[in-house]
Amino acid sequence: MKEFKTEDIDKKQSNSLLSRRLLKLYLTTGLFSFGYNFVTTVEYVNFRQIMGQIGFTSSTKISILLMCSLFALCFGVIIGGTISDSLRTKFGQRAPLILLGGLAGSFLFLLIPLITQLASESNVKFGFLMLLFIPAHIFIGIAFAPWLALVSDLFRKEERTGAGVAINILSAVGAAIAVIIFSKLLVSDLSWIIWIITGLVFGISVIFTVILMPKRNPDYESKGQKRDILKIPTIIWRYGGKTWILLLLTSSLWAFSSHLVETGIVDSLIERFNILDTKASFTSNIMMGVYIVVLLVPIILIIKRIGKVKASILASLFYGIFCLMLATMVQFKSIYYIVIIGGLGNIMLSTLQIALPADIVPKGREASFMGVFFVFGSITKPFATLIQGIILEGNEKSISLSYFGGYPWVFLIAGICCFCSIILLLFVLKIKKPELTDKEKITIVM
Repeated sequence: MKEFKTEDIDKKQSNSLLSRRLLKLYLTTGLFSFGYNFVTTVEYVNFRQIMGQIGFTSSTKISILLMCSLFALCFGVIIGGTISDSLRTKFGQRAPLILLGGLAGSFLFLLIPLITQLASESNVKFGFLMLLFIPAHIFIGIAFAPWLALVSDLFRKEERTGAGVAINILSAVGAAIAVIIFSKLLVSDLSWIIWIITGLVFGISVIFTVILMPKRNPDYESKGQKRDILKIPTIIWRYGGKTWILLLLTSSLWAFSSHLVETGIVDSLIERFNILDTKASFTSNIMMGVYIVVLLVPIILIIKRIGKVKASILASLFYGIFCLMLATMVQFKSIYYIVIIGGLGNIMLSTLQIALPADIVPKGREASFMGVFFVFGSITKPFATLIQGIILEGNEKSISLSYFGGYPWVFLIAGICCFCSIILLLFVLKIKKPELTDKEKITIVM
């Protein structure tokens, strides 16, 4: 317990965004996301290439594998969130599930090369991959929910914007390193090593997160029970009320919109304006990253000044405008100024997806509510991909909105989703806080 007294003293002594305590906590929470982005990179960026190198070419089976993995991840998040909120151990409330879930998922990733090297028949290989991917993602989800809850547990309200930014920075660094390493391995026809690197990096990041994080139990009795997994909708309504229903719908719209853009922006530039892959990546993702770095401090100050709900409305507005500009651009050179708005909307949205729900989560149910927020965002991605495919079919090179189909319509729909989220957030702004916390007050010892 001595560790926590020291933390509390440091917490009282400094309010700086760069205090020693906060820098340690930023690193603690960010390390997990650094390792987790090796997982997302292998599955969202390089997965089809990796599967192609092992002779697994069925697009349908690859899509089924990814979809089942996503649903397994969401299922694991719900399990991990519910159990973590009711957990009390000598190692604290969050650390056990983060460690056990993270290491189990990492170990299963390490087994994937064994399957891909030993199995020769495509259907057998597919079956074994399903047997590894589904439990691996359930375990990762079990670790993911209590990790998300750390943003609410470890940071005060005014510190969570900085936490969200730190997590996003380390996520981006992890993704960038993964892309570079994985690309070189794919060129060398060594895709099997990618799974070993992914498993090891994620496992090591989990271990360091658990070592560095404060291992404490809440100073109030748990009201959550493991059987609450079966009553998630009722619990969300009872303890979250209208505000959380609106936030969950907002999360879905944000994720749907951003997924359409993230998976389409590079390909859209290539197809619409006939440019090279490297040039498309540089002028969109890399330049947007540069603008994000430049805008980082002003964004933090804006969010702190106007509050997270109003900042979320602003983020939705910026991202929606960014989508509309992508939809209506008719010359490639327009992307050089469009990504300025994109960078502003992107970093605000990414930060507030973490910081906003952490502010409004009911006490004692941090992991389960943060987990459900993540689920509502993730579950829309397969549907976004499906709709994107339908709209693009045969119209990939379409430049304008003059007729239905192609990337302009994909980005238009993404923009409409963002603008719809503004309506939901305006209702959140009108709802006064007590509905979220009054029913939990009897369980809290401040």
